[in-house]
Amino acid sequence: MRKLFIQFYLLLFVCFLVMTMLVGLVYKFTAERAGRQSMDDLMKSSLYLMRSELREIPPRDWNKTINNLDLNLSFKLHIEPITKYQLDAGSMRRLRAGEIVALDDEYTFLQHIPRSHYVLAVGPIPYLFFLHEMRLLDIALLAFIGMSLALPVFIWMRPYWKDMLKLESAAQRFGKGHLGERIHFDNASSLLRLGVAFNQMADNINTLVASKKQLIDNIAHELRTPLVRLRYRLEMSDNLSAAESTALRRDIGQLESLIEELLTYARLDRPQVDLFLQPVNLASWLNERIADIRSVHPDYDIALDLPQRDNFGVSDTRLMERVLDNLVNNALRYAQQRLRVGLWFDGNQACLQVEDDGPGIPAEERQRVLEPFVRLDPSRDRATGGCGLGLAIVQSVALALDGHVTIDSSPLGGASVRFCWPVDLPLRDTANRLN
Repeated sequence: MRKLFIQFYLLLFVCFLVMTMLVGLVYKFTAERAGRQSMDDLMKSSLYLMRSELREIPPRDWNKTINNLDLNLSFKLHIEPITKYQLDAGSMRRLRAGEIVALDDEYTFLQHIPRSHYVLAVGPIPYLFFLHEMRLLDIALLAFIGMSLALPVFIWMRPYWKDMLKLESAAQRFGKGHLGERIHFDNASSLLRLGVAFNQMADNINTLVASKKQLIDNIAHELRTPLVRLRYRLEMSDNLSAAESTALRRDIGQLESLIEELLTYARLDRPQVDLFLQPVNLASWLNERIADIRSVHPDYDIALDLPQRDNFGVSDTRLMERVLDNLVNNALRYAQQRLRVGLWFDGNQACLQVEDDGPGIPAEERQRVLEPFVRLDPSRDRATGGCGLGLAIVQSVALALDGHVTIDSSPLGGASVRFCWPVDLPLRDTANRLN
């Protein structure tokens, strides 16, 4: 808002300044021309007077004679030798040619007396001194005008300023996920229609989010119900071979996993995610989780690097479990034999890193794999499975926790995925825990 005020004020002041300078230049050109003509006439008249009065008087008595004359002038007339004034070559040439030469520092004009080595000096002239002082007054006057312009501009913009600050605050809160945020302007406000449009937009977005949530819940119910029935009938069937039964159970498991992944991603894909933050010993939590993973995958060499001491931080443990499971499962799909999981702290940031000895992820694909439903060619067969939502969910959790995800190469030869988030998040009890 300050930027808007400064831009408007500077535009108004510059326009006023340009207009004033144009008027001043016209006045200066006209006044200086008239003043120069008047001064030329004055000097010629004075010179004619001096020549007529001093014709029979020797040069040494000219000043004495001038002083005895009753001329009633506001400035002095005196005659000086031309050698008294140190003039540059151009001014001296003009002076000997009969032109009027001005001495700005002394507010005096000189004109050569023909057929002599003397000049007629007129000054100091109070008017010229006044013009010099007027230049300083002009600067002070411009500064005063600039300050006086700021007051009406501020008074005029203040109501708009307050309303725009209110609108900006509401938009920021709405953008952070407070979908119930609305704005109300006075009927006399010039931004009333803008406020009404903002509220209508917010209502429409809120309706869309609510309908999306309801649609997801309905889809989950409709998909899970036949899957449960199918699994029940599979258990009751005696006509299937062991291989067919195993294949059906695997397909049903993949469908259930896909549904769970879709629901999780949909819940995370909101302006504001409900978090259940609590203090947790991250090193102890990670050690327990890796022990469970080792028991499920005994054929893999899973190394664990932990800090030397216990470290407590604030996080949502359920979301962190989903992050760890997705990162480890993604690494297991491509790893040949080895995985390495690490945890370290950098100031208020905690970093969880999972590395593997697989083929890795090409540099040009590392940002794209964080998008939903993106799978690289090696992951499209039935052996590896996956629906392309694992890393997208990790990215969504990072955004919800004000963190970030980085993909790089690993010293093991494969990919290295690093998940970092602040561990000093403010605790707040959340009634609607993510489920």
